[in-house]
Amino acid sequence: MNERSHSIALTVGIAAVERDTGIPKDTLRVWERRYGFPMPLRGVLDERLYPPDQLEKLRLIKRLMSAGHRPGRIVQLPVEQLEALVREHAGVDSGVARSSVRGGEVPTARFYLQLLKQHDAERLRRELLQSQMRLGLGRFIAEVVAPLATEVGEAWMRGDLEIFEEHQFSETVYRVLRAGISGVPSTDMPAAARPRVLLTTIPNEPHGLGLLMAEAMLVLEGCQCVSLGVQTPVWNMLLAAQAHRSDVLVLSFSSVPTQAQVLDALTELREKLPSGVELWAGGSAPALKRAPSGVRVIRALASLAEAVADWRASHAPAVD
Repeated sequence: MNERSHSIALTVGIAAVERDTGIPKDTLRVWERRYGFPMPLRGVLDERLYPPDQLEKLRLIKRLMSAGHRPGRIVQLPVEQLEALVREHAGVDSGVARSSVRGGEVPTARFYLQLLKQHDAERLRRELLQSQMRLGLGRFIAEVVAPLATEVGEAWMRGDLEIFEEHQFSETVYRVLRAGISGVPSTDMPAAARPRVLLTTIPNEPHGLGLLMAEAMLVLEGCQCVSLGVQTPVWNMLLAAQAHRSDVLVLSFSSVPTQAQVLDALTELREKLPSGVELWAGGSAPALKRAPSGVRVIRALASLAEAVADWRASHAPAVD
């Protein structure tokens, strides 16, 4: 086998690169023309074949794009600079300290990550459930789930977790939070003081963990919550808000949607929702800093309590 044949034998096709990195084939072709990277080899049928070093660089680029970097600024950077940027985002040591609570200590994020990397899904679920019972649902979300989700995202950025392990984490936390939400006792609060809240994400937002955490916090505040899950078309959000007579529409955003996708969706929803339906948006999307007028940006999960209190104050019956 000559050197070229050996090089081609180690390559993967464009469809495999798309599956591995999540970068669409059309995008790879555009980058090739615009930036000169990736620069695949060519097979006997003139098909694109990508060597391992280019595939690894594409993985780094995808991680940085998920963290908010624009491809035009990073595609042409050398691997060393990309790795430095990944380390900068991930942090060198971002472990969560052990916190003492009544009845024992809550394990650190590293402990949960170790279970995740050992693929011990049942013990991970059991340990999370025990932490929830020790802390209560609200503190569990604020002190365990939210920082742990950040830790998992950073571990993926560093390349310490595979995508399937991240999915396993999300599914396990979903099960635990759903059980916690279903266990919240019903409130005797008057219906008029319990805003009807509709929760979902835009079509370009596939992540739903933030949405579920928001739902749990709102249930604890006595809200009547209906979740549509993720990736609901805007028109269907409007229909659902009407069908459920919603008082508030809550959207969760990660760094995946582009700035234009976030702002376009918020602008359209604010224009088409009835004026009496409030629009709240939260998450890590940088575009939320430029949210249009009439959108309440939720900076942190703890801010939901304040938002609910403000809604109740503005809808309190008039006193003669």
